[in-house]
Amino acid sequence: MKRFLSLRPAQQLAGATTSTRAQRLASAPFLRALLLGGLAVLGTAGTALAQDAPAVKAKQADAQCLSFTVENPKLEKVRMDVLCLSHNTFLMSEVNRQASYGSKLNFAGVPAGKYAVLLRVGRERYRYNVQVQKGEQTTISVPELMPAQAPAAIASVTR
Repeated sequence: MKRFLSLRPAQQLAGATTSTRAQRLASAPFLRALLLGGLAVLGTAGTALAQDAPAVKAKQADAQCLSFTVENPKLEKVRMDVLCLSHNTFLMSEVNRQASYGSKLNFAGVPAGKYAVLLRVGRERYRYNVQVQKGEQTTISVPELMPAQAPAAIASVTR
């Protein structure tokens, strides 16, 4: 037997002696339990979905290097491209499908200028803008990340 639950007020039957207020009070614990159960199910579904989503962490390891870690539980295609924006050229392109992937990019040997690190995990896309400055020592700055002393920052996602 199928039951269809709705949150409309109970209808009073002809000849019934129970008041409407008493009916509402009698059904309140049932509705409360139903709502709490529904919220619990939705909360667990959200947690399960969050566990399957790729986790991308990036940090500036030192003055010249940028490190990436990708947790990819669904084994989706991971693609990393490094572009020189000044000359519109690819410096590196890499593809893999591992459950856990890491890469460390060293910008010491590249000319000063603007670069973009494009990371794609399945349908998720991440972009990091890297400014390389030359002097006594090559230094990079990545506006999307915290300073090198801070823990790893989580990238912003664009869909």
